[in-house]
Amino acid sequence: MELWLVCALLTVVCYGVGEGLSKEPTVRLGSARMLALYALGNAPVYVAWFLLGSGWTRLTPTGIELALASGLCGSLGTIFWFRAMESGTASVVSGVTAAYPVITVVAAVAVLGAALLPLQVVALALLLFAVVLLGRHETDPEGTESRDVGRAWLVPMFFAVVLWGVWGIVERLSIDALGFAGNAGIYVLVSTPVYLAVAARGVARGGSWDRVGVREALPSLILFGIAGITIFLAIGLGPIAIVVPLTTAYPVVAILVRRFWMDERLSGPQKFAIGLALLGVVLVTV
Repeated sequence: MELWLVCALLTVVCYGVGEGLSKEPTVRLGSARMLALYALGNAPVYVAWFLLGSGWTRLTPTGIELALASGLCGSLGTIFWFRAMESGTASVVSGVTAAYPVITVVAAVAVLGAALLPLQVVALALLLFAVVLLGRHETDPEGTESRDVGRAWLVPMFFAVVLWGVWGIVERLSIDALGFAGNAGIYVLVSTPVYLAVAARGVARGGSWDRVGVREALPSLILFGIAGITIFLAIGLGPIAIVVPLTTAYPVVAILVRRFWMDERLSGPQKFAIGLALLGVVLVTV
């Protein structure tokens, strides 16, 4: 098995389990505190990567610009994702997230000249249809009814999908220009202040550093940190038009975690939509 594929599959597992476990601590602590923990936990890892890998030796103006764009898109996308997780149903948010490779794959074709097979076009159509269907209904907290939405989680989830989609292609260009270590250094330089600035505003609005919430958040934060490394490696080593769609298979893992860990139910239309999204992820990697 090629290294990029191993990294991509590790990303799926780590993001999936991490997201499946992150709903309760995000609600308990609020997205602001979760962002602060996420930023402070990941910063030392990326700084060490930059220093140990002599990342400064490959810094160029063009590469730095690409890494800055990657850092902004990635960090802002994550901020919007936390907002969506705080106000939406975790399983639904996970399913909608599967749409962002549409943007990355299209950009890979336009910018990098990647070939898009007919089967991949079908897969992208399935992903788009699934997003529309998921946006029509949301399950109540008990999972017994569905209601029309378009409410709190939809807007941040839309921006998360767009920003992450753009991030996928810019991240590959940045890694090509700076190498893994150089990209990691610029990425953390941009993303950490963004995370902490947004987190500080949210923390100032109230709430507390609930010890139980912090303890519950640790497994998710550790898994997200591991996934942050493996996805960089997968994007840099593998074909971008395949890697990014493949890594969106993590909702499968997240949904399984939610099923076994916390009985979060879905309505019939939601199950169908998530199934379409996951089928699209599978087809786009064939």
